[in-house]
Amino acid sequence: MAGRGAKIRFWLSLGVAMLAAPLAFAQTAPNAAMPEACRVPGSVFVTDVKLVHSADRVVAEKRLTIVAIGSSSTMGMGASSAEAAWPARLEADLRRRLPGLQIDVVNRARPRETADQMAKRLRKDVLSLKPDLVVWETGTADAVRSIDIDQFGTTLEDGIAAIAAAKADTMLVTPQYARDTVRLIGFQPYIDAMNQAGLRRDVLVFPRYETMRHWIESGQMKLENVPREDMTKVADLLYDCLGRQIARVVLRAMHLPKDFPSAPPR
Repeated sequence: MAGRGAKIRFWLSLGVAMLAAPLAFAQTAPNAAMPEACRVPGSVFVTDVKLVHSADRVVAEKRLTIVAIGSSSTMGMGASSAEAAWPARLEADLRRRLPGLQIDVVNRARPRETADQMAKRLRKDVLSLKPDLVVWETGTADAVRSIDIDQFGTTLEDGIAAIAAAKADTMLVTPQYARDTVRLIGFQPYIDAMNQAGLRRDVLVFPRYETMRHWIESGQMKLENVPREDMTKVADLLYDCLGRQIARVVLRAMHLPKDFPSAPPR
């Protein structure tokens, strides 16, 4: 039906895909000052990965530069404005959490790009900005186009190595979740490759699939069967929640000194 097709295209435009991972990710304490719609189970975000370069820059120079590279969802497809995209919301939330710091999040996303297309412009579009952290959202276009999975994994690891050589941290962001979309396209091998690259290269992987699955299946965020007239409002809410949760992950993974001036975790 036309209505069903429009909804599927809406989610594909946001870069939806699938991730099979445990619920040990960007978790929010029950009493944290996080909007109800954005909360996920658990009390803390636990990871052995540390954002070394980011932490050093924050402590030594009181500034942090993040570059986000990705495709449609990182661009903010479907949102009301560029300021509503999740990289912009990430910047806003980090500035709230780290008052007095110079924090800049630069968005270098392009629609429907594969990991290889992004990797080819890493040096010019991303590393030339001398970031402390590169947040790399990918996987959707590769799965849709059935890119060779070994090639995809090699591209990720080569890109991570290039980022590390430029003395920056990496965070991989996996695609999103929607029940209609995951029934249509087989994303699982690409998500597995992202998790494996994260383990081998010791980089953070932010699992949007599990985050969004909780939001949808718990009913706390209405992301399915969205009327056309409400799609922009829903996209804005989704991106704001993602930006807030990614900010929590970044702050926790920096392991800043206990006496470092920052806002309480939210």
